[in-house]
Amino acid sequence: MKTLFSALLAFAAAVFATTASAQGPGLRLIDVTGAFDRFTLSTANMPDAERVAAFEKQMATVAEGFYARSRKPERYDQRVLKNLKEYPEQRAAILAVSRKFEAAFGPARVSFEKAFGPVTSPQPIYLVHSLGEMDGGTRDLNGKDTLLFGADVIAKIHSDKDLAPFFHHELFHVYHEPLMANCDPLWCSLWEEGLATYVASSLNPSAGDSALMLDLPAPIRPAVDANRAAAICAVVPLLDSEKEDEYASLFYGNSHLSGFPSRMGYYIGYLIAADLGRTHSLHQLAEMKPAEVRPLIDQSMAQMARCPEKDGGERG
Repeated sequence: MKTLFSALLAFAAAVFATTASAQGPGLRLIDVTGAFDRFTLSTANMPDAERVAAFEKQMATVAEGFYARSRKPERYDQRVLKNLKEYPEQRAAILAVSRKFEAAFGPARVSFEKAFGPVTSPQPIYLVHSLGEMDGGTRDLNGKDTLLFGADVIAKIHSDKDLAPFFHHELFHVYHEPLMANCDPLWCSLWEEGLATYVASSLNPSAGDSALMLDLPAPIRPAVDANRAAAICAVVPLLDSEKEDEYASLFYGNSHLSGFPSRMGYYIGYLIAADLGRTHSLHQLAEMKPAEVRPLIDQSMAQMARCPEKDGGERG
């Protein structure tokens, strides 16, 4: 019993030690990949059920509760166990991301702040093993919007890429999301993701679609451009939707609208932002309030395509 207690104290101290990394005033980076690594190695010989139970107990409070079962209960056991068992083969690549992360993130933050000014957040930024969930993104953790980077997914899809456009995309969300608070319809996400992609492109003029993440799970631009008007018109009826499945059809890699590529919402949103960028600066676009944005989205989409109205007429 004493040995187990000592081990738990050592584990807690190790988790605490990983939280000491800072990235300057107003924005803290906390790397908890070491905590995941230590847990995985120390429990390798546990029976599966005991191992998952130990994971839930010991990791539940790490990174604002990112690993808590209550955050994502569906198929929790299977997801945790799958990632724990796959970890040894991925370990070297994930730890390499951890070692190099600050050296890549720091300059990207500097160049972003040169364009937009200081980025601040009351919440730390976490580098985690995301259990395959994401390369980067914000999540509601304990009622707070929190930016996380998934070292496991970064290792899989960004290992040979310039990370600056990716970091700029995610940093822009930290900068921009407070201005879009409580904006829930699908058009809000179209604008937020499209503008983040446009900002990343503008700050990195030589970045191709791979660096802008417009090639996952397959190239999006050519598939949309082959019939851009039809793609625009497929999105128009969804703009006011708050349905999860319709959001997924535009932004998830495992869903799509019939006849169109997965995640095309990023590219459609980018096209809108680029169109408005011809007459507005990045700062002007970023500072627009939702009430200002929506009519401009409608105008831009109407210029790109004449879409049938529900009554049989045409929109635009």
